[in-house]
Amino acid sequence: MKETLPIILQKVSAGFPSPATDYIEEQIDLNKELIKKPSSTFLIRVQGNSMIDHKITEGDVLIVDRSLALKTNSVAVLNFEGELVVKKIVKKKEKYFLLSKKNNSTKEIEINTNLNTELWGVVTYVIHKL
Repeated sequence: MKETLPIILQKVSAGFPSPATDYIEEQIDLNKELIKKPSSTFLIRVQGNSMIDHKITEGDVLIVDRSLALKTNSVAVLNFEGELVVKKIVKKKEKYFLLSKKNNSTKEIEINTNLNTELWGVVTYVIHKL
């Protein structure tokens, strides 16, 4: 079942509120807006807070596209040594590294053939509750 939600075209200010229902001009389909390639996209919920520095926290839902190429500064979902993880990826001298932060220290783990690592997809959006 495909459903759309109304989008308000007028910008919202953080000041005095106005009655928004007077400004509804069109509908928006969040699937169409957020998912460019449905056949290669999946959603996954985050467990843990190791990506809090990247504004990804426990309970967030990630929209992940399997068709996108990995590039530097991508946030990706990987099967790393048998565990699904979400990590920032950096590229240095044609090599890719997982960026891991813990206790104010940064660790880079090279993604190489010695590690059992499989890219599941690149994160395109993060959905979290305020």
